[in-house]
Amino acid sequence: MANQTATLPNWVNRTIWTGDNLDIMRGMNSGSVDLIYLDPPFNSNRTYAAPIGSEAAGAAFKDTWTLDDVDEAWHGLIADEEPALYRIIDAAGFAHGKGMKSYLIISPTSL
Repeated sequence: MANQTATLPNWVNRTIWTGDNLDIMRGMNSGSVDLIYLDPPFNSNRTYAAPIGSEAAGAAFKDTWTLDDVDEAWHGLIADEEPALYRIIDAAGFAHGKGMKSYLIISPTSL
């Protein structure tokens, strides 16, 4: 086994951060992390804000999915290219609301 020198972290163990994970991870010392667990909320209909007093104070993001967030071109593309899929998405929107329809259209196109 190679001789590895541990890098000391520049953060406190078990810290919970709120914000863009790429920005946060770029600020961590390389080699100082064994595990990162990301569990973003999905369509919780809430606005999340960083705690007051934290370095990220003032940062926030909206976790509400609306049809306004969906590019109309995606509706047409999915409806034209994958009509069976669009019928399922449309039915889910009817059964569970427009937020679910938006989520089902936005999620795959965002990956």
